[in-house]
Amino acid sequence: MVGPPVFLVNATASLATYLNLRSVREWIFDMAAESDPRMKEDRLPRSVWMLGTEYKLMGAASTAEHESGADAMKRDVRSRLCFTYRTNLAPIGLSQLTTDAGWGCMLRSGQMIIAQALLTHHLGRNWRLPPRTSYKDMPPEYRRVLELFADNPDAPLSVHAIARAGEEVGKRAGQWLGPNTVCSAFKRLHERGAFGADCSLQLMLYDSHDGDNTVYLAPARRKLEAGPCLLLLPVRLGLHAIDPSYVPKVSAVFSFPQSVGFIGGHPNSAHYFIAGQGDVVYFLDPHTPQPRVPLDSRSPDPLHASWHLGSHRRMVLHDLDPSVTFGFMCKDEQDLDDLARRIQAVNAANKGYPAMTVAEDVANAGGGGW
Repeated sequence: MVGPPVFLVNATASLATYLNLRSVREWIFDMAAESDPRMKEDRLPRSVWMLGTEYKLMGAASTAEHESGADAMKRDVRSRLCFTYRTNLAPIGLSQLTTDAGWGCMLRSGQMIIAQALLTHHLGRNWRLPPRTSYKDMPPEYRRVLELFADNPDAPLSVHAIARAGEEVGKRAGQWLGPNTVCSAFKRLHERGAFGADCSLQLMLYDSHDGDNTVYLAPARRKLEAGPCLLLLPVRLGLHAIDPSYVPKVSAVFSFPQSVGFIGGHPNSAHYFIAGQGDVVYFLDPHTPQPRVPLDSRSPDPLHASWHLGSHRRMVLHDLDPSVTFGFMCKDEQDLDDLARRIQAVNAANKGYPAMTVAEDVANAGGGGW
């Protein structure tokens, strides 16, 4: 994956030109994707797994008494927080950029996976966005989560905060960041209390330099002593694209109740992947620029609406860049053990190298373990 166009970083006046080019590029990508014979509905499973929930797409239409699988999935997608490029921002980091358009897609994708973990922690996986609700009438837990990511320099998980954490390791705002760097930034922010003083959610980031794609249980158990834990597992699943042998294993992860998806993408673009249908994956796209929306908990307006676009896109798993980061939410040690069993079951059911493995600790990673 490569960085932002030079003209965007060097000339804010070229933003409109960049966005027009981006729009055309995405239209071409979508047209090519939807005409791809690998994505034809008659060759795909009839169910989609989204963050541990199954939706059967081929069934009766919605009625007053029954919601169809397709409509239920749309409501679920709309309930996810979707962070996109924003304009009219306060200057970001040392760069003085006032938009993250063109370079901040991985930061926004990282915000989405962290936000999903926080929503699950505070409101549960089954929470759905209420229709036509003012911001002041949204659940206080929801407002607390969204305001952590507000587009201002003081918000603990804002693009400004992530950029500052990136600058600490030599990555200035305006540079494209990979999933490992973004997750490392979130780890730094979590250690400084960014999730909130009263939030018990822990964060466990596995070492991306090990290259063994392994969930080590012992350090996760130690984290779980303090509260539920979000596990972030960076993996590499091929050289230039995801190897075909990994595809069914990656798709199966969306059926895990612990799954909060994964972040990754393809050259120039990062996305938040939330669902799988065979070898096709669904994702939320951060590349739609929107103006900054100040949040006010007293507002009678639906200020939160621009974070719930309700749209998703699709692509074939094999076309992804092979570097991705999975997220898993474990409530307790029993939940962690269940995750381990599910990973092992997927590995046993599919040939070839596993997409991820499980071991009790680094010392016995190769000795059988789980």
